[in-house]
Amino acid sequence: MMTMRNNRFTQAAQYLKNYISEGHMGEVYTGRCGWIRRRGIPGKGGWFTTKELSGGGPLIDLGVHMIDLSVWLMGNPKPVAVSGATYTKFANNEISDSVHSGFGEKQAGGTFDVEDLAIGFIRFENGATLQIEFSWASNIGEEMNFVELRGTKAGSSIKKGDLRIFTEMAGQLTDISPVMGKKPVDAHGAHLRHFIDVVQLRAEPILTPEHGVDMIKILNALYQSAELGREVRL
Repeated sequence: MMTMRNNRFTQAAQYLKNYISEGHMGEVYTGRCGWIRRRGIPGKGGWFTTKELSGGGPLIDLGVHMIDLSVWLMGNPKPVAVSGATYTKFANNEISDSVHSGFGEKQAGGTFDVEDLAIGFIRFENGATLQIEFSWASNIGEEMNFVELRGTKAGSSIKKGDLRIFTEMAGQLTDISPVMGKKPVDAHGAHLRHFIDVVQLRAEPILTPEHGVDMIKILNALYQSAELGREVRL
């Protein structure tokens, strides 16, 4: 049993996971991640924006991917508390600037009862923390997805698929930009091949059912925190 989390299989993610596993970042103690759009509401009025069908807005649509990637890179610490807020401010706005707004089927006069922005903070059992922000629509400069991590020996940033590492070398602050292969990696296909390898006993699973359960706990707790106006313990 394995959930599709193809972002773990990009070149940048695989490189950074190995970099962290080799101890080059030291203790990864905090980070932030997000996927934010200026105007990119998908299938407005259809199932995307109908909570009964989708379960939620950008937190579920986009957040699950960046949160999973961040937590995996951090070593899969157990979440213990979540604090968050959600907003719906663009339900009546018809402007779009993102190709992602073409997903789903729009329905004029349809339902829009999900958030268009979710923001929050996750605490983990080992003391690590993660800031999160996900939006379909927000007054920002440009659409962006990112994972930023801070460690005691180095920090890292994956933005739009590009990896940079921030550290110290030879007594100076140093930025590293790893050179990846020129041929793009099909991360979705790589995950499917990994699943087959696991089923045929050639590999240990990179993702377990427990990772999926922890994710659902985080998402549910954030919505609950937004409704109650306080931190929710898991």
